[in-house]
Order: sequence, then structure tokens, then C-alpha cells
Amino acid sequence: MKLRMSDQSELKLPFIVAGAVVGVVVSAWYVMRSLRLATPDPVWTRFVNVSLILFVSIYVANLLRRVTELILKKGKPQ
Repeated sequence: MKLRMSDQSELKLPFIVAGAVVGVVVSAWYVMRSLRLATPDPVWTRFVNVSLILFVSIYVANLLRRVTELILKKGKPQ
């Protein structure tokens, strides 16, 4: 039985990297803002929020990649 390799999208890596970069920038902004407040967030809250920011930014980047691929497929002549 032959194993078939799944077709990897050429757009996958750039979108994931862009999502990670956006997540890191927003996370850094959040941590800096949290440290400047008179009553900063507890450490565990910052950790959870940074994790959620990174997860959501990469997830949204992946959704945008899928929508972009769908639009590009519809535009190609068959």
C-alpha cells in the first residue's frame, strides 16, 4: 500500500509566520501596558493572556490563508 503525501499549501508558512509575528508584537504591547499600570495584572493572568493572544493570532492567520486559497482557486480558469 502506497502512502500518499498530502498536498502542502505554498501559503501556509508565510501566513503562520505573519500570525506569529503579529502575536508577538501584540503580546509585547500587552505586557508593557500591564507593567505600566498602577496595579499590574498577576503573573499567571499575563501568562494566560499572552498564550491566548498568540493562539488567536495564529488561528486567524490560518483562517485568512484558507479564505485566500479559496478565492485564488475560484479565480483560476479550469
